[in-house]
Amino acid sequence: MIGTVLNSTLARVRRYLTVPEAPLLFAAVLMIEMLGPHVPDDVADIPFVLVLPLLFMLGCSVVRYRHLPLTQAVVDLATGIAERMRARLVLSLGLDFHPERSPRLPPFLGLRRATLTLLLAAFVLLPAEGILHDLLAVLRVRYLYTVYSLVLGVIWAGLLAGIAVQLLAIVFTTLEVLKGRLRLHGASRIAMLSVVLTVVATLAVLLDRAVGSQGCLTVLGFACLLPFVVRPIEPPRGPWLNIALGQDARPTTARLSSVLSGIHRLMVLEAFLIVCVLQPGAGPSQFTVTDMLVRVYGWTAAWLFTGGALTAIAEFNRRRRLGDPAFDRSRVLWAIPGPEATGLESERGAIERAGWRLVVQNQMPSPEDADLLVGIPPGLALPGQVPLAKVPPSLFLLSDDPGAVLAAADESDRAQRACKAIERVLTSARPQLGERGEGTFLVPHCWLVVGLTRDDDRANLDRPPALSFGQSYQAVLGTRMRRFLAEVMERSGVDVLYIEDSVTPQQVVTVLERIFERHVRRAEPATISERDMVGLQGLRVVLHDVDPETDGLEGVDSHVTRNAISRARIMIVGRDRNDDDDDDPPREGESSDDWLRDALTRVFPRLQPVTGI
Repeated sequence: MIGTVLNSTLARVRRYLTVPEAPLLFAAVLMIEMLGPHVPDDVADIPFVLVLPLLFMLGCSVVRYRHLPLTQAVVDLATGIAERMRARLVLSLGLDFHPERSPRLPPFLGLRRATLTLLLAAFVLLPAEGILHDLLAVLRVRYLYTVYSLVLGVIWAGLLAGIAVQLLAIVFTTLEVLKGRLRLHGASRIAMLSVVLTVVATLAVLLDRAVGSQGCLTVLGFACLLPFVVRPIEPPRGPWLNIALGQDARPTTARLSSVLSGIHRLMVLEAFLIVCVLQPGAGPSQFTVTDMLVRVYGWTAAWLFTGGALTAIAEFNRRRRLGDPAFDRSRVLWAIPGPEATGLESERGAIERAGWRLVVQNQMPSPEDADLLVGIPPGLALPGQVPLAKVPPSLFLLSDDPGAVLAAADESDRAQRACKAIERVLTSARPQLGERGEGTFLVPHCWLVVGLTRDDDRANLDRPPALSFGQSYQAVLGTRMRRFLAEVMERSGVDVLYIEDSVTPQQVVTVLERIFERHVRRAEPATISERDMVGLQGLRVVLHDVDPETDGLEGVDSHVTRNAISRARIMIVGRDRNDDDDDDPPREGESSDDWLRDALTRVFPRLQPVTGI
């Protein structure tokens, strides 16, 4: 029995240790064990740390041309581990437009559990500061020097990767703040970035000399408490996030601010643990390079998660207040100086009581600066394209309710411009591959949706189905227009528009015009229904509530929608197969509702499949 096991083990070892792998590996290990114990510090350990990874990289470069069983086994092991981690960590995101709806989704607790685990580990390891540093010293002896070199290489790789990520995050945050706050461009932005990085590096060096690694741990501990004091803001209304980890995970819900705060705590505790277990003790040390990397890693993390985090959160909150359509913003009545502007100045109080802010300037406004424009003589050609309604003051100054007159003019103008802009976007992005039972999602009023998205799963597309395509909503519509669309969609009770490929952009505009018309005239009831869409030539409009908890929609097979993780009221705009004027009658054996079955096959969004790396 023992002989059989021994022979099997030796046969497996002989199968893996073949020429030229075995001689090279044996020579590398022999060199490390013979020369390593005689070097004074880890500066001289650099060749020993690099030799085995370089041999592995050399083997990976020739494994496709020559049979190298050991290298192939290591590659297969790493690939298998990555595949299993990908299957467990694959992330699917959805939008919950109605988190108040019953039954509620369970809260997302993944970040909270991970944070509590790391916090418990920090309390356990805090009394044993520098334990991994001491372990390296124990392994730095003959016959264990190869293991020591491998462990040291892993530590250096982790520290260098962390430093690179943290430096990139600091640079990116600084550039975004300089771009958003100071409006710097080109060489001036690079010069200011250099000044900021120099100041941060100088501060880190001074603090390290003054308080050392203990001070770094104190700063990181303070950074862990920051999310309780400073948090990303949430709009007064707007969708929550639905999150699913793993291919078969159930969706859970969370606010975006909670997700960002949880990620911040998790990364701070990770940095805290790394600095804690690797910090050097008192007295001389044999690990010059390791101690330097730990200090750089610790202080870059300390700045990133304190000063950098505060700067990033402030910029995030500012941009969200300005750019998220869910936030209200004052309406601006822009006037060019002249006789009309003088009359408006005398009525400024009435205009402001109506909810408008009056701005009188010679400069022509952009669509992001104002809502309505007053004071342009009829025969004067505008110096540039200013897509704002030009309203005579007589329309509202003589009215009993000037605010209502201004709001009606503003909403009518925005409705016309929104229809034209959305038609251009749909026309430019419309697929030219014919009808395949697929469609496009239109969600211009949601800050978390960048642009148009598709529901197709064709493998020959360069763009993954979950990503947006075409021009962004912000570039085409602007913030003020998107705020108007958010008001319209909230009042009508429609969260998402799904447009079948067989529907033309011009037909979509007829649907939007009917929605806008109801909004402008304040039709009752405010929530739109399918009856309000009856009579549209060649179209059939269906409203469906998609709920992650349901196993399917009534009248539709359960497998059609069971993977949806969003909660939304979707308006599906499809071609009417029963229209007498339709030149494409239903195929034999196809019911009039088959288009709906096809449209909901991959309703937005779904759990993402696990694919190979």
